[in-house]
Order: sequence, then structure tokens, then C-alpha cells
Amino acid sequence: MRSGRIEVKAPGKALIISVPALLTLYALFQDALILCASLVATLLFLCALLSAAMRVRWLAEHLSVKPESVSLRLTAGGAGIVKARFEAPKPVMLLVKHPLRFCAVKPQPTISNSEFTLEFTPNLAGSYSSDRLDVEADAALGLFTAKVSLPFKTDVAVIPRVVPAAVRALELIGSTASPGGSIYEYPLIHKVGKGTEYAETREYTPGDEFRRIDWKATARLQKLMIKHFHEEVGGEVNLIFDLKAAGPASTDAAAAEFLNLATALSAENMPYRITVVDAENRIKTLRFEDWRQALLAAVKYALASVKVDYTYLYDVIGPQSSRELMLLTKIAAGETLLDSAGAQKDRGWMDAVAVTCLIGDLTWLINIWDEALKHGGRLIVHAPSKVWLDSPSLEEAYMNYQRQARILKLLRKRGIEVKVY
Repeated sequence: MRSGRIEVKAPGKALIISVPALLTLYALFQDALILCASLVATLLFLCALLSAAMRVRWLAEHLSVKPESVSLRLTAGGAGIVKARFEAPKPVMLLVKHPLRFCAVKPQPTISNSEFTLEFTPNLAGSYSSDRLDVEADAALGLFTAKVSLPFKTDVAVIPRVVPAAVRALELIGSTASPGGSIYEYPLIHKVGKGTEYAETREYTPGDEFRRIDWKATARLQKLMIKHFHEEVGGEVNLIFDLKAAGPASTDAAAAEFLNLATALSAENMPYRITVVDAENRIKTLRFEDWRQALLAAVKYALASVKVDYTYLYDVIGPQSSRELMLLTKIAAGETLLDSAGAQKDRGWMDAVAVTCLIGDLTWLINIWDEALKHGGRLIVHAPSKVWLDSPSLEEAYMNYQRQARILKLLRKRGIEVKVY
């Protein structure tokens, strides 16, 4: 059902105030000119009001939206675009607003009988719906605004960021042909350094060893070139998941980043352990002999942190992926997927990758960095780029942004590599 109303703009409010003011002046001074001015102002106001009422009626009767409904399925943090148009007998300049706060209408203002865009950018998972589109147009003399709500059905299903990450992880596990194999049979991490396996040839920089000069490349390119070799280092990556977050959006983003990193390490045959830091900074480390167990543990911790509805995953995976569904069923049922993970042999670790929202006491992070230095490794911190998403007010959002900027600056100053997601 279409509804419309009239809203007084600032010039209209000024005109309303001027009429009683002029009548008061006329009562005081009995000036015919003041009386004429008050009558003109009153007539102008009534004509503008009548014009606004007619504009509201015209918009309600002749303006329509095509298509009349849209249905979207998005991932939190993603974007969805819908093209639509207003149909009317003649062109009208319109300002359009969608009731869903994460929907932006472009361009503004919009002209009827031309295409406009609805851009949906939700940050929180959930089901959202609306049954209208709010439209406004200026009436005569710009004293009033004619506002009309047009029927426009919108249904947006937003799944958490961690769901696609979990699906990719389960697909990686399910696509492996040999369930008995293990990537951890060869726990060697390659990095450029001293060794015998050739890595690359690059131009000389001050500090390079002269005995590494590639004479053939130097003669061919007419500039000093240096050979580099792979250095084989036994050990594994320490993948750290900090469970502390400012709110649901930050929690979801951190869980997805953690799970994406675990999937990438598994796909690249990089052995890794998982370290979980809880809300009280208690640290729990899990080691694994089989990469599938490591990745399943990552899926379980990521989904548990977000408290995701498992029906999302069943819907995304589909009925054809029986192996992934079986693994998901086990996780949803709380079945133990770790085969004495904490009792596995410690291979030592070199690099540490921490997914954290940088909340609370960060002493544990500095301790892990010190430990990485002792092993000749490094610490890489993955932090959210939009730390203000869960802030209840604009002021608090700015304070959280400034706080994170200071922490990131201090971390970089210490030599810690920082990446934002």
C-alpha cells in the first residue's frame, strides 16, 4: 500500500513564522503595506501547500519501481548490486532512500525513467527484509517536500564471512585423494639463505657476499648479479588465533582470516601448529601429525568463535558434496576430531602468524615475538582494517581507530610485520 506525506523545508518554516509576525506588526502599527505583505505570505503558503499535496498524490498514483522485488544472498563484508528504474509519465527529480541502512542508492538525485543502482554492503550476518522504497521530491517554490513510500520488496540473506572460508577448507580436505597421507612427512620450510638448492638470481646490493656472484649472468647483463639459494630449516609455522574481539563483525572477520590462513598453509604443504588465546589471555597450543586434523581443528575453532548457524554451511555446500557434509556433521555434533593433538612430537617452530584484533593486554603477543626471534624467525600480525565496525557511537569508533593506529605503529617500530584484512 502506498503512503505519502508532506514535510516542511527550512524556507517553508521561515514563511510560517513570518505570517504571524507580520500580523502582529500590523496590529501594532495599522500599516496597510504590512497587511498586504501578511496576506501575500499567507496566500503563498497555502498555494505551496496545495501544490505539495498534489505532488504527493501524483507520485503515489503514477510513480512505480521496476522490478518490484529483489532477493539477494551475500557474505558479510561483501557487496551486492541491483539495477532498477522508476517509471513515470514524465521526468521527475527524486531523492531515494532504502530502509535498510547498509543500502546506498546511486546516483542521488535520481531522475525517473532512468536506471539507478542499489548497492548493499552488509557487515553483520542475518536475514534482512523491507517492503518499501522511500522517495521524495521538491514541491513548488521549494517550501515543501513531497514524500511517498512505494511498494518494493527486498529480501537479503547475509551469511557470516567465516562460512565461505569453512567451505573452502572442507573442500580442500574432501578433494584429497589419499586420506592416509600427511604433508608433515617432510617438515622442511624453505627460505632464501645458505644452502645448496638454487633459488634465484638478482642484482647485487651492498652487503651481499662476493662469493655468491653469478659470473655468467653478470657478463650477460653487464651488471653485478648474485645467486641465492634455498635454506632448509626444520620446523613449522605457529598460527595464532586471538579470540578477543570488539563485537560480532570483528569476530567474524578475524575467524575468516584465521581459517583462510590455515587453508593456505595446508594447500602449500606448510606444517603448522595452532595456538589459541582466549579472553583471559590463556594460551593453548595444539600440534598435529596430519594436516587434515590441523585444518579441521581450525574450522572447529573458527566456527565456534562466531557461533555460526550450521544451516548456512549445509545450504552453501549443497547435497552433492557428501564428504564435506559428513565432516561438517561431525563438527556440528561436537565430535572429537583431534587424535591426541596436544601429545604430538614438537618439531619446533620458526615463523609465527597472529590473527588478532589487538584488544586488551598484548603482553602475550610480545612474548611470542621474543620466542620467534630466538628461533631465528619472525612474527606477522594480521589485524582488522575496520576496527570501528562494532563501535556503538561515532566518537568511540574514532577512538578505536586511533588506538589501533598507535598500536600498529609501535609494532612496526619493533620490527613486527603487520598486515590488515
